[in-house]
Formats: sequence, C-alpha cells, structure tokens
Amino acid sequence: RFLERGNQAYEKKDYDKALFFYKEALLKDSAFAEAWNNKGLALMQLQRYDAAIEAFNRALAYKPGYGEALLNNIKANLAVRQYFAALELTDRLDRVWPDSGIVAFTRGLVYMDMGKPEKALPAFHQALAADSSNAEILTNIANIHYHSKRYDSARYYLQKSLQTDADLPETYNILAMVNVATGKQQAALEAIKMALSFDDNNAYYLNNLGYILLQSGDLDGAEQAIVQSMKIDPYNAWVYRNMGLLMFARQEYRQAVHYLRKAYGMDKTIEGLPVSLVRALLAAGDRQAACDLLQELPLGPQVAELQKNCR
Repeated sequence: RFLERGNQAYEKKDYDKALFFYKEALLKDSAFAEAWNNKGLALMQLQRYDAAIEAFNRALAYKPGYGEALLNNIKANLAVRQYFAALELTDRLDRVWPDSGIVAFTRGLVYMDMGKPEKALPAFHQALAADSSNAEILTNIANIHYHSKRYDSARYYLQKSLQTDADLPETYNILAMVNVATGKQQAALEAIKMALSFDDNNAYYLNNLGYILLQSGDLDGAEQAIVQSMKIDPYNAWVYRNMGLLMFARQEYRQAVHYLRKAYGMDKTIEGLPVSLVRALLAAGDRQAACDLLQELPLGPQVAELQKNCR
C-alpha cells in the first residue's frame, strides 16, 4: 500500500512525499526491491544522484536480475560521470536482457558520455537493427555524423528521425547545428526555435541559439540567449566559449580572453577554442601568453599563421 501511495505521489511530481511513502514501505520490508528502485527514481528527480545510486544498489542486492533497476542505475551513474561503473552495469544488463535494443542504445549513450563516438556508433546501429523506427536512436546517430563533419549523413538520419517522430526537440537542435555549419543561417534559426518551442528552458538549446545569432551578426540577441543559458547551467564550457566569441566580435578583447580562458580551463577539446584564445590574447596585447599557448598546440595552417606574431 505504501508503494502504491508513493507511486501516486511520484506521478504527481511530489517527489518528497513519494520518498516518504517509499521509506515507509521499506520500514515494513527492508528487502523490498521495487521500493528501493522507486526511491532511487524519486531521488534522481531531486538530483540526489549519489543517494539514488545507493538505492538502486540496494534494489539489486535483493534482486540481482532486476533490469529496470540496472537501467536506472546506469542513468544515475552517468549523471555523476561514473562512466566505468555505468559501462559495467550495462554489461550486467546485457546478461539480463540479451540482444536487447535498449541495452545497445544505453551502451551507445555511455560511450558518447565517455567521449568515444567511434564505439557509440556501432552500438546505436545495433539498437537501430532492433528498433528501426526509434527517432531517438536515429538522432543520436545523426549527432555522431554531425560532430564528425559528415553533414549529409547527419541530415539523412535527422530527416528519418523527423519522419518517425516530429516532436523530439533534440532532433531540431542537431539540425540547427548542421544548418549553421553548412552556412544555412535562417534554416538554423528556425530549427533551434523549434527545439526551444518544446523545451524553452534548455541551457544547451539557448546556448546554440546564441551561437547561431552570433554567426548571423545579431550580437544583442546572442548575448541575451547566452546569458540565459549561463544562468541555467554555469558548468558548460561551450557557453563561455560562445560568450568569449561574442566579446571578441564586440572588440572587448580582455573580456574575450576572460571567457575563452574559462572555457579552455573547463574543456581543452572544444574545436577551434585554443586558436580563438590565441587571437583574443594577441588582440588584447598579451603577446607572450599567446605565444606560450601556441607552443602547446599541434602545428596546422592556423597555428602556423599565428606563429608569425611570435617571431
């Protein structure tokens, strides 16, 4: 009865009340795996991921082959960037649900979060073989092609995704980035606005809107979107990259250096970021710092051109 009342509270998004009832259920039976699992779900909704992981672990201790608890535990571990734990749990889930498209898709998501798209892609294709009309799988495949600059392939999978489900905001988000990368600014703007129409408080979509507006020359609109994104998620390196590019476009070079340095400190792998930081340092008159950074970068046409400032 307590489990049922907890589930009712959960459905009403009253997660604290749901937790109360799940705890009551566990006082009656501490080995009640479903109550531990549902307690974990409520904790995840409250972003208490470590406690959620502990709850899922308890569920699995009492019911080792509990597929839903394994799947939920993977999601909780990904939320706290415990990638190897998530991967190990995925292997366990594979033994519970063998040859499952859900397991293959989940493995793909884990590899994506680990920064291993080359391993994620075959996992997503395996998932697609099991569920060919799943828009989320198609969109994730498109995302890998986008980041690999295979824009025609990305567009192909995005169109297939939209034909399957026209209400997936992430599809429009990636379509927007494919469009801006191929110089289709107006189409990019329309696509990102579609993504935001489904999820208007999404920090990533707002940041991408800011980038698209920046590329279109609407600096004020770009700033508004980027600042809004930064307030929602202050831990995204890309938002500081975009703010740095905006400040550079406004010729506020010291501010550009500030934001680009912050982004670089958070994620050195963002494409083009080191070169943007060097340009900002040079424009701000900090030649020594620019030249020091250039020495750390792999040689390429842009780096070679910028190195002329260091002779």
